[in-house]
This record gives sequence, structure tokens and C-alpha cells, in this order.
Amino acid sequence: IQGNNIIKQQLIDSVYNDRVGHSQLLNGKCGSAKLSLALAYAQYLNCSSRLEEDSCGRCSSCKKYKSLRHPDLYLIFPIIKSASSKLTISDNYVDLWRDYILNNPYRSFNGWIDVLSSQINKLAKAGIYKDEANVLHKKLGFKNYEAQYRVVIIWMPEKMNLESSNSLLKLLEEPPKGTVFLLISENTDLLLPTIKSRLQITQVNDFTLEDMINYFPNKEESEILKVKKITNSSLGKMITYFQNDIENDNFFENFTLWMRYVYK
Repeated sequence: IQGNNIIKQQLIDSVYNDRVGHSQLLNGKCGSAKLSLALAYAQYLNCSSRLEEDSCGRCSSCKKYKSLRHPDLYLIFPIIKSASSKLTISDNYVDLWRDYILNNPYRSFNGWIDVLSSQINKLAKAGIYKDEANVLHKKLGFKNYEAQYRVVIIWMPEKMNLESSNSLLKLLEEPPKGTVFLLISENTDLLLPTIKSRLQITQVNDFTLEDMINYFPNKEESEILKVKKITNSSLGKMITYFQNDIENDNFFENFTLWMRYVYK
């Protein structure tokens, strides 16, 4: 993960000093490293052969985290209500979300909703609902399967409705032993004050131009600058852009022509 070296060191130190916060929130703009940092931190917490600056990547726990399939990792994210499901919970779409994030961990909430809508043929408001909190309460009633830390990742917690927020308050204040909540947000102002008061909040910085140059070592700086401007500095969108192997010159030419037609 490029950049945010101070935050990375703070997360590492919290493990070595046995000062792991049980309810944390990483806040940052769309396309920042907030989710990547949370996933890497969760993996580091449970790595059986930790290195000074990262998890080993080879132990049983790390391998499960790499595929986001560790039995002590719970994933919660916004979904669209469906009449075909009795419960409105993330588990119904977890394989789809895993694929979405593993392909590019810097991708956006709007991109996820596009993927979700195309799968269920429905365009509607996405949220995190009370069913999610009720099921989580039951899950956390059991002991950890194998990990020292059971980790609950909540992506875009500002999408929680009032019922789910209130239901999660007690868990965030006093999680079961060995449980760590990691919330990944883009706008903490949309969270209930009672939720925010229970969280240790870390502000994740945007990627610098140097970070982006390091991330795309095979791209010219001028090309990176051009795509950075198009994507509003979102690394997630930049990755998608380069993955699609778009010819920039043709893109700009076509875009210019299209805008002329729109203007006419």
C-alpha cells in the first residue's frame, strides 16, 4: 500500500504494544487506502509469523485473508433489499463483494451498487439494515473459530439505517473478547454522534502524485497526471482505467467529439 506511512506504523505499533482498539474507524475519500489498510491490518493482527513491517503472507491465516475467506472475518457492506431473501444481510452477496474488492480494493461505493443492481436487475437505494445487526449479534455469541482476533469489517457504515445503528451501539461499546470492529467510511458526518463517540477515528490521507507514480511504475508521469485529472485523483478509478487499457489519445478525441455533439 503506497503512502500513509505514519498510519501504517501506528497500526503496527498497536499490535506490538498490545494496544489494539476494539472499535476503530478509518475515514478517507473515495479511492483512498482506507479499506486496503483495514484489510491489511486485520491480516496482520492474526498472522502467525508477523514481520516488522507486514504480515508474512504465507501462514494459514494470511492465505485465508488474501481471499477474504477467513472464518473469523465478518464482512458487512451496503446491499439492496430483495424480495427473494428473507433476511437483508451482506452474506447474501458476499461472494460478489469479495470479487469486486479483490479485483481492486480502491473501488467506489457507486461502482459496487452498479454491480449489485446488474445482478439483481433492480436499481434501488442501498443500505445496511437491522437484519445485519441482529445476525451479527448471534454470530458474535459464539467463540472465535481459530484466530486470536475476530474482525468485523463494516464498509460504508454511513449507509446504516437508524435501527441498525442503534442495534450496533452496544457491540461497538463493549465487543465480545477477542473481537475488533473496523469501520471504513467516506463521510463520518453521516454517522450518529453516539456511534462516532465509541470509535477510535483515523483520517486516511489521499494518495500523492509520488504514491501514484510508484503504484504505476510502467506508466509515464504525464500519462498518470492526465488520468489523475480525469478520475479526480481516485486510485480505484485509475486502476480500472489502466486495466481496461484505454488509449488516452483516442479517449480524449472521442470525448471532445461527443461533447460537441451534446452541445449542438
